[in-house]
Amino acid sequence: MTVTGSFAKMATVTATTRREGAVVGGLPGAMANVVVNFACFPLDPVTPETAAMMGLGNFAEILQTYCEGGLDIREGDQLLTGGVTYKVRAVGQWLWRPSGSNTLQIFLEETK
Repeated sequence: MTVTGSFAKMATVTATTRREGAVVGGLPGAMANVVVNFACFPLDPVTPETAAMMGLGNFAEILQTYCEGGLDIREGDQLLTGGVTYKVRAVGQWLWRPSGSNTLQIFLEETK
C-alpha cells in the first residue's frame, strides 16, 4: 500500500533496513538489505517518559519515525538513513487519521 496526501508530504526521509542472515555453524549470517529506499518521517526524539514507559533504556537516545504499512520491518533490524545506523527497538501499527491509511510507527535506538 502506498500512502498519499498529507502523509506522503511529511515522509521526506529515505531509509533502508538491514537484517542478520540465518545462523550457520553457530554464527549469525551477514547483514542483508530487506527494505530499500523507503520514505519515512524525519526522526524525532521520544520523550523520556515514553521511553521509560516502554522499557527502552537509559543509555541510548530513543527516536521515532513513521512509514507506510505493510513493509517487512521488525524489532532487531537496523535502519540506515543519512549515513547513520539505528537499531529498531519496536514496530507497531499506526492508523494515519486524515486518510485512514495503515502505517508503521518505528522506535529506534541510537547508542550514546
